[in-house]
Amino acid sequence: MIKQECDNLSSSFKKNNLSSALIFKVQNTRLKFSNEVPGYSYQTTAGSCNYTFDAKKLYLTPWLRLDVGKDTSVDYSLYAYSSSDVDTAKVVKNVTAASSLLAFTGVGMGVAVLGQVAGQWFNANPQNQTTSATSPNVSQSTESHTMPPFVSYTNTTGTLKDTVFKINVVAEGGLSLLGKEAKPFGELRLYPELTPSLFLKTNANGLPDAHDLSWAEINATPVKSASGDINLQQLIEQSNHPEKPNLTPDWQNYDDVHSQCRKLKRVLKDLGFNKFDRNVYLYYFLANSTDWLNYNISAQKVQDESINTKTLQKYRSKNFAQCLVTEDYNVMKAMGLFVNNDTDWGQMGDTSQKKAQFFAPLQAIERQLVAVLKQTQPAEMASQLYPLLSSAEKGEGTVLLQNRLGAFGLEKLLEPEQVVVAQPVSATGTSPEAVTPAPTPVQAPVIPGAGIIITAQQLAQVLSGLAINELSCARIIPEQLDKSSANTGILLFTTQANSPRAKGGALEFEFSAGKINRIAFQAPSYRDFEQHVKDHPELGECRIEPALLARLHE
Repeated sequence: MIKQECDNLSSSFKKNNLSSALIFKVQNTRLKFSNEVPGYSYQTTAGSCNYTFDAKKLYLTPWLRLDVGKDTSVDYSLYAYSSSDVDTAKVVKNVTAASSLLAFTGVGMGVAVLGQVAGQWFNANPQNQTTSATSPNVSQSTESHTMPPFVSYTNTTGTLKDTVFKINVVAEGGLSLLGKEAKPFGELRLYPELTPSLFLKTNANGLPDAHDLSWAEINATPVKSASGDINLQQLIEQSNHPEKPNLTPDWQNYDDVHSQCRKLKRVLKDLGFNKFDRNVYLYYFLANSTDWLNYNISAQKVQDESINTKTLQKYRSKNFAQCLVTEDYNVMKAMGLFVNNDTDWGQMGDTSQKKAQFFAPLQAIERQLVAVLKQTQPAEMASQLYPLLSSAEKGEGTVLLQNRLGAFGLEKLLEPEQVVVAQPVSATGTSPEAVTPAPTPVQAPVIPGAGIIITAQQLAQVLSGLAINELSCARIIPEQLDKSSANTGILLFTTQANSPRAKGGALEFEFSAGKINRIAFQAPSYRDFEQHVKDHPELGECRIEPALLARLHE
């Protein structure tokens, strides 16, 4: 209903003395379900054309299977009052806020609205508080109707149907919703719609949003059933499906989780779950599995942690293919869940391949250098070093040597070895009186800051004299990690007890065209390498354990 002759609306607003409200009552006897929801409130002022109309989109029922939902009936009641002491909108708001209490006490929303109206009128008229109960000087009207079904069913399909409320005009001073004086003014049309999800919010695109849920939260979702309210986990566990799933498999066992996922998917389909609810439940079920988390690793994490190609291939191989198909992954993505589909894996594969190509030159040099460093015979070490070295100044078989590790006796390690000359033997078989020649002084080379060029034999002499104990794998220096190519690597080494360099250090090498051009001994902290290793233990298929770093400082 609406006031007569209200064609021109004023911007002012006065206290209301005509108000009405619509309340829906939803029932499903099969599910023992009953619910009441306010539909709209209307307020206006006597002698003025100011009015407010508050209506909103409502969900009248919880998520129901359509074959069960067709037994749902919707009644509606109209409440109208002509008292300036009654604010119907506030009444409906108060009753709605107390809906959980009403459900607990069994008091219906309609009864509560009538009680609130009486209370508002009584409190607004103090004289009634000291006299006997008097009928309030207020015109009121109440009527109830049953709405036609929102859905009409034909075999396996259903059609949504609109419902129309006729709106009539009424004269001042009286209220008669069904009286002869009521004239048609217009209509209020209700458009039913099916929500696509059991327990999810809907985003701006009309699709369910599932990104902020948890496994425990989903399992606790209440579901209406013929036996009363149960939660979603109980519904699944109580199903009579021949392949009932175990919702708590061995999460570290891929085959077990994969098998239970297949069973769970079948059960969810049989229970009538649509693709949104089914896939969000499967997602959070699988989220307990490390293999699932690895399969859906982010591209950023792959890049930040430089996860190697071999590890990525292992992650991708456990793709739960017997449970989930491409459409399932696409539905999960549409709901805001982070998953990797074939396109994502293709992109990560390309990135991983580029990373592998970036580290390949370093790894080739590293394999040869480490093999040499593990050699125990200096002569053999020198012969293996020769083709691996090439300095810009003197060419193949030479290298620029630098020392940034401090005074640990590197110059002494470069001193030529003393050659012992055998004395001739006389015919009688005795040696002549031994004469010890004065030793020829040998000047140890001084290593300037820029370094010196040494031969493969000299480098072998230095490396043998260091008495290396442990070697790490080699890594690109941090400054070059964001470059298109790199030419400098570092590896760590510890030394034996008889080494001139206690504990150990770092060996930096610069290379080009498959040859080492420069070698520098330096502290592990140089170039902030040690901290970078702590922050990123694995990089480019090279993992350096914290224990090795610790031994450099023991």
